[in-house]
Amino acid sequence: MRRTGEAGFVLALVVFMLFSVSVAAATGYILVASEFSLSKHSGDGAQALVVARGGLERYVAESLGTLADTATYALGGGLATVTPRKVFEQDSVTEVYYIRSEGTVDDIFQPGTPARRVVGAYATYRRRPLPHLAAVTLGADDVRFESGGQAHGQDYSLATDCTGGAASTITGAIGRLSVNEASPSDVQGSPESRLWSGGWSQVRDSIRVRWDVLSDPELPVEFENTLPSFGSLPADSFPVIRYNLGAGHLNAGFQGRGVLIVDGVFDPTSSFVWDGIVIARDVDDYIQGVIDGLLVGGLDGPNPYSTVYVQTDVKYYSCNVYRANESLNYLELIPNTVHEAN
Repeated sequence: MRRTGEAGFVLALVVFMLFSVSVAAATGYILVASEFSLSKHSGDGAQALVVARGGLERYVAESLGTLADTATYALGGGLATVTPRKVFEQDSVTEVYYIRSEGTVDDIFQPGTPARRVVGAYATYRRRPLPHLAAVTLGADDVRFESGGQAHGQDYSLATDCTGGAASTITGAIGRLSVNEASPSDVQGSPESRLWSGGWSQVRDSIRVRWDVLSDPELPVEFENTLPSFGSLPADSFPVIRYNLGAGHLNAGFQGRGVLIVDGVFDPTSSFVWDGIVIARDVDDYIQGVIDGLLVGGLDGPNPYSTVYVQTDVKYYSCNVYRANESLNYLELIPNTVHEAN
């Protein structure tokens, strides 16, 4: 027969053991839940960091023209919010910016409390990057002006037309091995002409804009393979227009203003009229029309035609070039400045 004290002791022991089991189970659950939560939070944080870096890189890569005050990108299951802040002006055409990118990734287990990571970097903002080298710059061996073709390096803009108007005279024409003219007045400038033995590579390296970026179809431009209705644009608007021609041609009656990027062979007809800058991958053996600004061509390897007969009347208008050049402003990351800023 069990004594009363013994029964009480056994009951207490059983209760204590059940309590211990419960505590152990609860502790195990808490540990597992905590580890899962930490692992999930760590994963979301890493993903948010990737999103932030992706937003930073995309903002810099797609910067062309005026910088957006804020840009938001949906990337990798999260959002990147990028904001630039000007730090200082290095000179009249170079500014330094601090670029901040915040990446957020939602936690499905805790709505409203997304994981956040921030990265920052310093970047150089290149304003009006294309230098005024010559009225005509072609990466062809022999550049020949004939039948109305001209390259005038003296500025046709007046001081009253824009700030910087009536600029200093630039070179008339640049070619690789020779620049020839039908009459002594066809090519004018200071100097009249120059030769770049480096050809297309020297042209590409000297224009200070990256042809590989401008011609990349992933780079968004204002107008792709179409001309805008210029009458609906402000008079001082000089947009970026890109034509991916391949072996195609510009239509007859092609007229406009801004930056014309020709990814293909630039082969304008006599009705071609352009105010601003024309930048072309290659140039046809015969080109015609009128350009009030600058022509730069032959940027991607030896020009398919070693001799280019220029029947285009190209006159340097600094105001058109300044306005078009603003549309080519771009950002360039300063090396070794990308950092996490949490």
